Amino acid sequence: MDHKAEPLYSELRKTRMELLERLEDHKSSSLIKPIIKAELLDVEDTLNKIELGLFGKCENSGELIPEELLTMVPTIKSLDDYEKIDRYFRKGIFH
Repeated sequence: MDHKAEPLYSELRKTRMELLERLEDHKSSSLIKPIIKAELLDVEDTLNKIELGLFGKCENSGELIPEELLTMVPTIKSLDDYEKIDRYFRKGIFH
């Protein structure tokens, strides 16, 4: 595992545990559980990518995903996802 990915790997493991706890919580809304499950799958997929040395590569093209984007959205899968996010990302008026 890349030493730069170790803190992220640790954080994602914590997130996975939190998501599992939320799924097991009988007080959680049945409407939110599918969203939690989808997020859990994304987190587990990202953990696997880190373990295999594939983290940060676009699943479609194999190109590297920009590091600043991975910092904001570590579970991003492709550059296409980046384009979707960029359309909805609110940019500040002042730079």
